[in-house]
Amino acid sequence: MPIIEYVNAPDALGIKLARAVGLPPLPHVTLQVIRLVDDPKASTRDFERVIAQDAALASKVLRMANSPYYGGNGRITSISRAIAVLGLNAIRTIVMSLSFHAMVHARNRKSRFNRQEYWRHSLATAIAGRVLARLKRSKWDDEIFLAGLLHDIGKLIADQFLPDDMEVFISRTAQITSGTPEDLLHLESKVLGASHVELGSYAAQKWNLPDPIRVGIACHHSPTEADDQFYEIAAIVYAANCLAHQAEIGVLVPGIQHEIEPVVKEFLAIPEEQYEPIRLVVTKEVIEAQAAFGVV
Repeated sequence: MPIIEYVNAPDALGIKLARAVGLPPLPHVTLQVIRLVDDPKASTRDFERVIAQDAALASKVLRMANSPYYGGNGRITSISRAIAVLGLNAIRTIVMSLSFHAMVHARNRKSRFNRQEYWRHSLATAIAGRVLARLKRSKWDDEIFLAGLLHDIGKLIADQFLPDDMEVFISRTAQITSGTPEDLLHLESKVLGASHVELGSYAAQKWNLPDPIRVGIACHHSPTEADDQFYEIAAIVYAANCLAHQAEIGVLVPGIQHEIEPVVKEFLAIPEEQYEPIRLVVTKEVIEAQAAFGVV
């Protein structure tokens, strides 16, 4: 089965997005790093050359690689050394995370959309995804981290390109005292013209992100819709999102119940008593990761 094209934006939404400045492109260096990871012929020297094109990015990569979160402890002094110690996938994750962090914290108009809490929730979902992936011994742990980090990118797009509609949506969610994620998706579609899942899928396609990451974004509320080869990614990102909400990290709409569906729990095969320790680990790691990004 081919990868599903998850976005068929309604005409009205398509017009709104077309009138906007356009999705912020991923930095050229970031795109090159993503492509190099998928190139079996790429060498460490290729990565070093690409990252060196952006001195500020290279400096941030080294800072993060040397942070306690990544265990560098000040002994990594070059990109080539960072690759040797951390691996290519970890470097891709760091570069992509730095790009997304910059996107979230870019100066923007005044808005009630809380970007700091949005960032914390994105980071918590990424970290929870990695914890679950390692418990599941998944080969996709880096892709799951990135899909978790970007799972709610549609909300950022809505805040930037559909600001008036987003203000209406935030006003209406302030009146919600209980409900389900499906209730919010329905409200988003009604107010914005599309849900954040559809907007996120749109961005992932425009940026030509690797298929595993795209599917993780597109199916983070509906893992059973994922193609069989990527079900594991979708299921883990979905569960990670639920755990981040349950831990109350970066919750933007209180009162929404995020329970992991039984079919996903069965797939994960994690004893019920382990979920609370996982939530505690995620809470602790979010603090450490924020320090690595220079955010307390």
